[in-house]
Amino acid sequence: MNIGIIVHSHTGHTLSVATKLKEKLSAAGHMVALKQVEPAGSVDLSAKSAELKTKPAIDAYDALVFGSPVWGGHMSAPMTSYLEQLPSLQGKKVACLVTHFFFRGWGAKQTIALMKEVCESKGGTVCGSGSVRWLSLNRKHQISREVDRLSELF
Repeated sequence: MNIGIIVHSHTGHTLSVATKLKEKLSAAGHMVALKQVEPAGSVDLSAKSAELKTKPAIDAYDALVFGSPVWGGHMSAPMTSYLEQLPSLQGKKVACLVTHFFFRGWGAKQTIALMKEVCESKGGTVCGSGSVRWLSLNRKHQISREVDRLSELF
């Protein structure tokens, strides 16, 4: 399967989890590309949208993983803008990944729900999601567990 992992990563946390997922999926025999959504300039963490410097194309992929940090209880502005600008996801299998600092109920669950809603509104089939709480003492275990769970979806 040809899988695109498309992330926005402000601090590198989301990118680090996505990199581990790419390695796991590649080891399982999938063709995997990891692409980043980048804002055109600095973005305030409370912004709801952002002008984008990079907008990775999705046409070549059979399946997609979208990754975003949680900013103030919401999806990051660059990923919000990216997902809103996407063409149809019809026929594509999709998974969502978030990284966050606080408890899952303080933004991560809501961000995953919004990502799922946007992807489904564009015709994508959301098959799962994962989240990693960055301030957790068992973060390494969470990363490993979520990478394993997400990789099993494809």
